[in-house]
Amino acid sequence: MASPQQLTATQQLSIDRLNQQSLTRSFVPQTDIDWSATTTEQEFELLYPAWSLLAGSGRDTQLHAEQRVQYATYQQINLMLFTELIERHAVIHFMKTWEDETSAACREYLAHFVKEELYHTVMFSRAGELLYRTLSSAEPLPTRALSRTVRSIFFLIRLLPSRRLRSNLSFTLFQFAERVSLVAHQVVSTHIPRKESLVAQVWRLHAIDEARHVAFDRLVIERNQLWKPLTWLPALLAAPAAVLLSALINLNEIRIARRLGVPVHWWQLPQLVQQTQAPFKRQVFDLLRSQLPWSKAYRNPREDNDDAR
Repeated sequence: MASPQQLTATQQLSIDRLNQQSLTRSFVPQTDIDWSATTTEQEFELLYPAWSLLAGSGRDTQLHAEQRVQYATYQQINLMLFTELIERHAVIHFMKTWEDETSAACREYLAHFVKEELYHTVMFSRAGELLYRTLSSAEPLPTRALSRTVRSIFFLIRLLPSRRLRSNLSFTLFQFAERVSLVAHQVVSTHIPRKESLVAQVWRLHAIDEARHVAFDRLVIERNQLWKPLTWLPALLAAPAAVLLSALINLNEIRIARRLGVPVHWWQLPQLVQQTQAPFKRQVFDLLRSQLPWSKAYRNPREDNDDAR
């Protein structure tokens, strides 16, 4: 097994390609997104059954069209807030990774990585603010618990004594968040064919960078594999963090539903997870199960082949 400080010939070709694509296949949110664009109420209605935690539960029958639009709008804001938070906190974490890295090519890509994540935080913050403005008497979603959780996770990772374990674990966890955003792009593009829609623009452009980031994640995980008896350890440590973050995001959706008059409670979340028929939720929960090393659906992150574009 190659040392983490060395790149195999195949890895060198991969990182060179990723560095080139960061120059030719990326975007600047301030100029490449039409910030005067909107997402119509009809488009949000199309997203509701594709995205809603309540879809298929029978608990949302009293929601009228305007409420479904509000719920779908809040859901977009919710995932954008989560993505912005994890990418903002990850930037600080990956600057430390940059200092530890000895490969010039990997350091170059980490520089692209950090720049792109900072661009993403600007994009999601601005998009979330615009979506809030479309809601009448919008009450901001709570983010304190989610922010503290993300910050605490990265802090605990930095306390780990093994550099290999720190790198493997952080990129395993980050890959999960990135793949969730790729699923978001796939679902939105399927249900909102109008490319000019603001929500469609945001997830489509984000996926350009994230598909490349997932490939880099796999490379880092491969370079930092632990000894065979411990290869399961990063997945074991990442699993509860991924479950906790997913739970916090979905608890926000329960709060949204309660604001709209749906009689649901936080302790009903496991039941809603089982009942929902929304393609986005089903794919994300399947992805979450694939992160659990004790699950039959578990897939080693280094062997995962994500074909999202």
